[in-house]
Amino acid sequence: MDLRWFRLAWHRLSLIMDLRWFRLAWHRLWKPLLISALVLVVLTCGLLGLSGGSSRAGVRLKVRVSNGTSDEIHVCLCSDDTDLRPAAVAIKSAHMNAASPERLFFHFITTPELAPVFQELFAIYLVGISVEVHADAELQGKIASSISFRNTSRARLILASPFNFAPFYLHEYLAIRKTKGKEVKVPDRLIYLDTDTLIMGDLAELQEIDLEGQPCGAVKYCLQTMDNYIDFHVVEELGYTNYDPKACIANRGLLVIDVQRWIRFDLTGKIEMWLGHYRDSKADLWLGGMSQPPWLLAMNGNFLELSDEWNCNSLGRDSMSSEEAQSLRQSGFDHAALRSIGAKYGEYGGVTPYVVSCSATGKMLHFNGAVKPWAVGKIPLGQKLPACALPENMPPIKFEWEANVRVLCKPMKFVNCADLWASYISEDVACALRDFNQEWVEDEDLWQKNLEDAKRTQKAMDDAAKQEVEKREMEDRKQRESTQRRRTRQRDS
Repeated sequence: MDLRWFRLAWHRLSLIMDLRWFRLAWHRLWKPLLISALVLVVLTCGLLGLSGGSSRAGVRLKVRVSNGTSDEIHVCLCSDDTDLRPAAVAIKSAHMNAASPERLFFHFITTPELAPVFQELFAIYLVGISVEVHADAELQGKIASSISFRNTSRARLILASPFNFAPFYLHEYLAIRKTKGKEVKVPDRLIYLDTDTLIMGDLAELQEIDLEGQPCGAVKYCLQTMDNYIDFHVVEELGYTNYDPKACIANRGLLVIDVQRWIRFDLTGKIEMWLGHYRDSKADLWLGGMSQPPWLLAMNGNFLELSDEWNCNSLGRDSMSSEEAQSLRQSGFDHAALRSIGAKYGEYGGVTPYVVSCSATGKMLHFNGAVKPWAVGKIPLGQKLPACALPENMPPIKFEWEANVRVLCKPMKFVNCADLWASYISEDVACALRDFNQEWVEDEDLWQKNLEDAKRTQKAMDDAAKQEVEKREMEDRKQRESTQRRRTRQRDS
């Protein structure tokens, strides 16, 4: 049995009992009944999730089930993170900013161990939103077997998770399944979202867009090119010459997928092929990223370019490169505007913190980068957070930090990007969906690594000192022996 599931379930259950949902139940005099029922449901689901049986799990709790009609908008998210806050905000923001939220049907893909408790938490804290949790141990194992991580990679090890690659297998996770005795097939169109996103637009636009024969739609990003990620010398050595290293990349934080064309183009198979090349090649095929490079190589430009509004990115980055800062200056930012925001120039023209202007009209705000809004408490005191232009469709809210600037004489208000994200989740819900067991994991891992490094360094110093002492002792011994031999010869003579 996986004790982590029980710890997580008990932790979340104890939090639930302190929050408004249960306080309201108390005032209605049926708190004991509710607690008993919830404990029974959680334990029942947990036992089902831990007791083997089918490796494919799709569990629901009193939520609207998909009827398979074309009117539905199917939105997918993938994660094995035990912290549900980012996924909850992505889902809630998409639901709140939809013209017809009843059309939205969310699919959350995770591990078989986490699926039951996640389904319970979604049902309690995303009331009125249809979320179905999926898990498939066999498919998860298949994905994991195709992933390799090189020590020379600049990517974070966490990106080697199967759920970073699960977006390429959505049609398999959502394969034909039965709902209330009725077969529900994979929808013709799927919209994929990274969990570190905030949806400010209406996803119905993406549901209804014409993909013009392409297997998927994505947003181009021309401040980076393919060769920023991929070593095309290695690609050519493998016999592939039909690539433009200077082509713009596309960010896969949001994808609009035509399922049948995706299957027809065999994009999943092509991605697996490139993962195999990465594993088997002597030289590094790519250094940056994990899932982005094989997807870019498999697509090779065969996607519909979506409007830039659908991927306003870098809200989680702490600084801008000189090229990105140049783009900022060209858009009308002068010294006064940047000074008002608190931004500073580096020696080579970079800017700190990252300044995001596309958030004013962005329909998807992407918190890619290390400064995640749900983890700003870990940011060192005094470090400036990424600054975002206030979205035009944001309801009136008083933010902790605000800066009013003029860009090309147009007034703009900037706030901390993290505060935009936080406005979509209450403190109570954030507390219930957070995994407190993860609070110190990264720090403790780093401290342990530092301790081991320090021990190795100290041991190396001690060994070197010992060798130096032994060397001196040997030299002294040789000197004494030489002196003794010389005296002996003198005496004998």
